[in-house]
Amino acid sequence: MPLGAGRVNLTQLNILNWGFLENIILTVPIGLLLKWFWPKLSLLTIGGLGLLVGSSIEIGQYVLSQHWLINRSSDINDVLANAIGIIIGGLLVTLYYRLSTSRRSRVRLVA
Repeated sequence: MPLGAGRVNLTQLNILNWGFLENIILTVPIGLLLKWFWPKLSLLTIGGLGLLVGSSIEIGQYVLSQHWLINRSSDINDVLANAIGIIIGGLLVTLYYRLSTSRRSRVRLVA
Protein backbone atom coordinates (compact mmCIF):
# COMPACT_ATOMS: atom_id res chain seq x y z
CA MET A 1 0.00 0.00 0.00
CA PRO A 2 1.24 3.48 -0.69
CA LEU A 3 1.83 5.91 2.15
CA GLY A 4 -1.08 8.06 3.11
CA ALA A 5 -3.83 8.68 5.57
CA GLY A 6 -6.32 5.85 5.83
CA ARG A 7 -10.04 6.13 5.36
CA VAL A 8 -13.01 5.51 7.64
CA ASN A 9 -16.05 3.46 6.62
CA LEU A 10 -19.04 4.13 8.84
CA THR A 11 -21.87 3.62 6.37
CA GLN A 12 -21.44 0.58 4.14
CA LEU A 13 -22.39 -2.61 6.01
CA ASN A 14 -20.79 -5.55 4.25
CA ILE A 15 -20.91 -8.85 6.13
CA LEU A 16 -20.68 -11.17 3.15
CA ASN A 17 -16.93 -11.16 2.60
CA TRP A 18 -13.87 -13.03 3.83
CA GLY A 19 -12.55 -10.06 5.81
CA PHE A 20 -15.63 -10.08 8.03
CA LEU A 21 -15.26 -13.83 8.67
CA GLU A 22 -11.53 -13.44 9.35
CA ASN A 23 -12.18 -10.77 11.97
CA ILE A 24 -14.70 -13.05 13.66
CA ILE A 25 -12.27 -15.99 13.72
CA LEU A 26 -9.39 -13.84 15.00
CA THR A 27 -11.35 -12.57 18.01
CA VAL A 28 -12.98 -15.83 19.14
CA PRO A 29 -9.97 -16.59 21.43
CA ILE A 30 -10.52 -13.29 23.27
CA GLY A 31 -14.08 -14.37 24.11
CA LEU A 32 -12.84 -17.81 25.14
CA LEU A 33 -10.29 -16.29 27.52
CA LEU A 34 -12.69 -13.73 28.98
CA LYS A 35 -15.29 -16.36 29.86
CA TRP A 36 -12.68 -18.91 30.96
CA PHE A 37 -10.93 -16.58 33.42
CA TRP A 38 -14.12 -14.82 34.58
CA PRO A 39 -16.91 -17.41 34.28
CA LYS A 40 -19.43 -15.20 36.07
CA LEU A 41 -19.39 -12.59 33.29
CA SER A 42 -22.72 -12.53 31.48
CA LEU A 43 -22.86 -12.84 27.71
CA LEU A 44 -24.24 -9.31 27.59
CA THR A 45 -21.13 -8.05 29.40
CA ILE A 46 -18.92 -10.04 27.05
CA GLY A 47 -20.77 -8.48 24.09
CA GLY A 48 -20.13 -5.02 25.53
CA LEU A 49 -16.48 -5.85 26.01
CA GLY A 50 -16.43 -7.11 22.42
CA LEU A 51 -17.69 -3.76 21.19
CA LEU A 52 -15.13 -2.00 23.37
CA VAL A 53 -12.26 -4.14 22.07
CA GLY A 54 -13.35 -3.79 18.45
CA SER A 55 -13.76 -0.03 18.79
CA SER A 56 -10.36 0.28 20.45
CA ILE A 57 -8.66 -1.63 17.64
CA GLU A 58 -10.28 0.52 14.96
CA ILE A 59 -9.58 3.79 16.79
CA GLY A 60 -5.96 2.69 17.16
CA GLN A 61 -5.76 1.99 13.43
CA TYR A 62 -7.22 5.40 12.66
CA VAL A 63 -4.81 7.23 14.97
CA LEU A 64 -1.79 5.32 13.65
CA SER A 65 -2.91 5.94 10.09
CA GLN A 66 -3.25 9.68 10.63
CA HIS A 67 -0.03 10.04 12.63
CA TRP A 68 2.39 7.76 10.77
CA LEU A 69 0.60 7.61 7.40
CA ILE A 70 0.41 3.80 7.41
CA ASN A 71 -2.71 3.83 5.20
CA ARG A 72 -4.92 1.62 7.38
CA SER A 73 -8.66 1.92 7.05
CA SER A 74 -11.04 1.93 10.00
CA ASP A 75 -14.26 0.08 9.38
CA ILE A 76 -17.50 -0.30 11.34
CA ASN A 77 -17.80 -3.81 9.88
CA ASP A 78 -14.63 -4.81 11.72
CA VAL A 79 -16.03 -3.54 15.02
CA LEU A 80 -19.15 -5.67 14.54
CA ALA A 81 -17.13 -8.71 13.45
CA ASN A 82 -14.84 -8.40 16.48
CA ALA A 83 -17.82 -8.19 18.83
CA ILE A 84 -19.46 -11.21 17.19
CA GLY A 85 -16.24 -13.23 17.46
CA ILE A 86 -15.86 -12.41 21.15
CA ILE A 87 -19.49 -13.35 21.83
CA ILE A 88 -19.03 -16.66 19.98
CA GLY A 89 -15.96 -17.41 22.11
CA GLY A 90 -17.94 -16.67 25.27
CA LEU A 91 -20.79 -18.87 24.06
CA LEU A 92 -18.42 -21.77 23.38
CA VAL A 93 -17.06 -21.67 26.92
CA THR A 94 -20.59 -21.36 28.34
CA LEU A 95 -21.65 -24.43 26.34
CA TYR A 96 -18.56 -26.30 27.55
CA TYR A 97 -19.39 -25.50 31.19
CA ARG A 98 -23.01 -26.56 30.77
CA LEU A 99 -22.18 -29.79 28.97
CA SER A 100 -19.47 -30.75 31.45
CA THR A 101 -21.72 -30.13 34.48
CA SER A 102 -24.62 -32.07 32.94
CA ARG A 103 -22.30 -34.96 32.11
CA ARG A 104 -20.97 -35.00 35.68
CA SER A 105 -24.50 -35.04 37.09
CA ARG A 106 -25.44 -37.97 34.82
CA VAL A 107 -22.36 -39.90 35.94
CA ARG A 108 -23.31 -39.35 39.60
CA LEU A 109 -26.84 -40.65 38.95
CA VAL A 110 -25.54 -43.81 37.29
CA ALA A 111 -22.82 -44.49 39.86
